[in-house]
Order: sequence, then structure tokens, then C-alpha cells
Amino acid sequence: MNLKEILLKKAEAQTLGHFYVLETAEPELSALNSLTTFSHDFIRDYYQKVEKSSPNLTNFMNHPDVYILGNTGVEEERETAAFSVEESEKFARFFEFKPVQGKRKFAIITEAHRINTIIANKWLKLLEEPHGLSTIFVLNPRRTKLLDTINSRALHLRLNAKKQNWDGSDWQNFLTDTKPMTLAKFLEKYSKGDEPLSFWMGELVQWEAEQNSQPQAKMALESWLRTFAEMEVFHQPTATKWTLFFSHLQNHVFPRL
Repeated sequence: MNLKEILLKKAEAQTLGHFYVLETAEPELSALNSLTTFSHDFIRDYYQKVEKSSPNLTNFMNHPDVYILGNTGVEEERETAAFSVEESEKFARFFEFKPVQGKRKFAIITEAHRINTIIANKWLKLLEEPHGLSTIFVLNPRRTKLLDTINSRALHLRLNAKKQNWDGSDWQNFLTDTKPMTLAKFLEKYSKGDEPLSFWMGELVQWEAEQNSQPQAKMALESWLRTFAEMEVFHQPTATKWTLFFSHLQNHVFPRL
């Protein structure tokens, strides 16, 4: 049973925690994507499988019972300053009202490193005394050392990183196969293949990490990972995601082979 299934079982048994911190050992480039995707998939499955909501729920960011605080990854220049007092108060007010559509409210704070002492102190009562059924996920893609006031009140979850002993054989075969392809042939073969796009994204991250002195390519990959995270959240069409991935390969990977 994986972590998401364990949490769903807890939700069904009404024992789901109120406040979780999520981390992963993945490189920072891909950590935000993995943590955001996990949070999204869990909330989606909770509403569909536990509360039996409509299976057509696709954009949880517009769900009235879900609150997102922080950048989701697509901004060209992500904010690095601490959350403002205004942002923190607006976040806290979200929990003062009953859920609109479901039984439980969810919130995702995507950047743990932006919680400073002032903000943490303002949230103490919220973190200790939840209003009704509610669950807060704090994502820590940078694995920042958290404030004691946050750390001591959270349940800590660690997502498994992508495979550690990477030999690159799958990726090399993939590149050899795809480099001469047209977009149409690429989509026909891989968008319906056995491996999801997230698998090849993981392979790309591993490969890029081993390349020497390629700052522009690494910046391009970071930008794509942010875009991919946003597309996952908004459930963009599969073909669109594969098309943009192929474009990244053509612009930043194939020329270096």
C-alpha cells in the first residue's frame, strides 16, 4: 500500500491528520512537481472516492473547499520573500467557514521556506485547533529546516524519490528512438505507451543532473518542470503535455547528442 492509499484509508476511517509536511529526497528541480502532483492526486481521490463527488472534478485549484498559498511553479521569477501578514490572515480566514461542497476543507502551502516566525505565530491556534474537518499540506521542496513552532505540530511525510541507481539505459534507448521522429510519430508511440510522461520526466532530470556545465539547459529544464507541475494541476490535455515535452527535447536535448 502506497502513501496515498494509506492517507485515503485514514480519511475513510475519519483519522486523517490536520497538518502534514511533505518532503522528498528528489533534486529541487523536480521536488516541487512531485509534491504538488501528490497533493493534487490525493485531494482529487479523496473527493471522488471518500466523499463520492462527481468524477468530473478536474481542477481542484478552483474547488471552493481547497485553498492554495504560494507559487505552483509556472512563474518566471518565483517569489522568495516570506508570506505577507495579509496573505497569512486570508489563509486563516479560509478555515473560519464551513465547507461549501464537501465535508472537509484542504489547503496546500507550496513553499515552506516562505513561512517566517511572524507568520508561524499567527497560525499557532489554527494549527493546534482545527475548525471542523480540515487538512493542511505544507510542501517543502527545498527541504528547508522548519521553525520549531511548525515542525513540532506537523505530521511529517516523505515521498519516495525516483529510482536512485540510475543506469541511463532506458533514457539512452528513448533518445535514440525519438531523435529522428516527427511529432506525429512521437505522439502516436509514446503518449499511448506503457510509461507515463512523468517517468520520462524523471529520466530527463536524472540525465540532466549528470551533464557538465550546461546552465542554460538546466534553467530551461527548471522552467519546463514548473510548467509541467502547473499543467498537472489544471489537468491539461495529455497530447499538449507530450507535445511540449517533445519541443523541449528538440531544443535542449537532441542538439547535445
